[in-house]
Amino acid sequence: MGKRQRRRNRQQKQTRTTPKQQAQCRHLIPNTEHPLLEVVFKPDVSDEDKAICLDYWSFAEPGTWAYKVAEIGPTTAVLRTVKESCHADLLTMVCPDCAGPKSIHSRSDMAATRRWAPDLFPHEETVSGGSCRDCQAAAAEEDAQKAQRVAEEHRQQNQARVDAASSWLQEQEGRAFPSGYPSVVNALTLVSMVDIMQRKKTETIGPLQTLSYSLTASAEVDVEVFRSLHQERWICPTLPATTGDFAFDDDGTVRGVYIKQIPWSLAPALGSKTAARREITSLLGRMLISRADEVRHQVHNLQAGMAVTYLDGLLIRTYQEEPIPEHRLPDAYETFQGALREGFTLGQLIAIAWSAAAAAVAWGQRTPGLKPGNVSAAAVTNVGRRIGFLHDRRIEEYDLPNWVARPATLGTALRLLEQHDAEIEALSRFLTLKQRTEAWPLENAEFDGDMADLQGNENDHSMDSCLDDLRAGRRQEPSGPAITYALVTPEGELEFHTAPVDGMRDKVGSAGAGVVDRIWLPSPSTVHAYVAELVTASSESSNPVADEMLRLLDCHDGPFYGPISFFAISAHATQPRSLGEEQREMLRAAHAVARGRAGLQG
Repeated sequence: MGKRQRRRNRQQKQTRTTPKQQAQCRHLIPNTEHPLLEVVFKPDVSDEDKAICLDYWSFAEPGTWAYKVAEIGPTTAVLRTVKESCHADLLTMVCPDCAGPKSIHSRSDMAATRRWAPDLFPHEETVSGGSCRDCQAAAAEEDAQKAQRVAEEHRQQNQARVDAASSWLQEQEGRAFPSGYPSVVNALTLVSMVDIMQRKKTETIGPLQTLSYSLTASAEVDVEVFRSLHQERWICPTLPATTGDFAFDDDGTVRGVYIKQIPWSLAPALGSKTAARREITSLLGRMLISRADEVRHQVHNLQAGMAVTYLDGLLIRTYQEEPIPEHRLPDAYETFQGALREGFTLGQLIAIAWSAAAAAVAWGQRTPGLKPGNVSAAAVTNVGRRIGFLHDRRIEEYDLPNWVARPATLGTALRLLEQHDAEIEALSRFLTLKQRTEAWPLENAEFDGDMADLQGNENDHSMDSCLDDLRAGRRQEPSGPAITYALVTPEGELEFHTAPVDGMRDKVGSAGAGVVDRIWLPSPSTVHAYVAELVTASSESSNPVADEMLRLLDCHDGPFYGPISFFAISAHATQPRSLGEEQREMLRAAHAVARGRAGLQG
């Protein structure tokens, strides 16, 4: 309700009675000819209470009441009666909003007008300084309705944003499989994320702003890496989240998310949660191992940054010196990075940094007139000199203090480099043993398959006898001389067994239809393999370790399923025979390389 409408209502109310009626029913003070105050009673007030109220409000001139409250009656009873029965309108003080008289409910309200004095109280109609109570109540109600409308608009807007954010998250979950490999830094971050999620038994990581560590060199780099991984469809934002975690366009559609404020999970397109983690670790692990030089370069970058952080913190924390000047930070970083490339370890660099800082501080204490930052700059110079001096000299290694942050990707990178070095060592050992095994003399021989072998062995049963046994439900026990052979299970384990040849065939063929096929390995030609035929292809029966071992032995047919056996042949016959010691060592070395390439821990 506006001011004009309230004024009209007040005027209409005043014109509903005639002047004569008004004079008869109105209670005007001090008189009807020059009224200054009107007592307005509530309905059903008794004549006795009306008399008390009129005495309470009576005065001859402003500033002095006609009766003291105690003269009218008991103070408490009088005040209660006045409060419950009436209020007073100041006829010469009108509301600026509705032009109605100002209402008061007690003599204290009259005193609060600061006009209760003969020379101050207006005798003509005057606009009051403040709104009347009715206008204040109307204004309060209008403000409440406005606040309610704003709250409803905000609720609707927030609900629309919630719906838009939910739809956007569902769209993110439906994105396609990544189209290519991530960069080395991104891949290291992704593998580190998977390691952390597996260790904490959770499906998400973050929000980044809540982590007490960084995944990469710094929190700022973490944000850029997560943005890149999200754009490449490797990771996906997930719940819990609020609308404040999303950025919206003017039309209410989602523009994106604030990377540091929301949790992240692997992209659903990568597969089921457990399988996705396993596949990513294997896939990216192989990629990173194949790019070991780039991984080592990233390790040097991280360790150089940690060494600079240590030197800067040592100067500030221990010696209360100024931080390293900004123009010398690149020099310090490049000096440490060059030292790492030359073979220095991080522990050795920490020892060099400690010595360089101590020497620079001692120089500063005996050299007057130095400017702030000179000592810290001298520490950087000392690091370079000490690295040059300590080439080919024994250097102690110092532990990195806990206040220097260790990026999560550093441990991942070091583990992959260690795995790469172990694989290179195992591969070198395998190639040496393979070359030694190939040096064994072997006459040229024709292999017509496994059934040709059976013709010269009275203990081997023919295909017809096998079929007869199957029809009759009989199972023949393995017989004949025992040989030592190698068996690679689908779980990736290498086992050596001593059993008759029939027992070896049965163990391999049991994964399929009971029939095996011989694989003639080109190199070394003294070792052959049995694989099962008609095996149902599945993740449970796949044998990636044996496939990799066969590739190392120059057989690239695969993939094969079920257990696979390796056995030796002689220089003059094709029948399986026991593996020699060097052949077993060669297979052990091939197994170590294959497990690493298959992403299994040795």
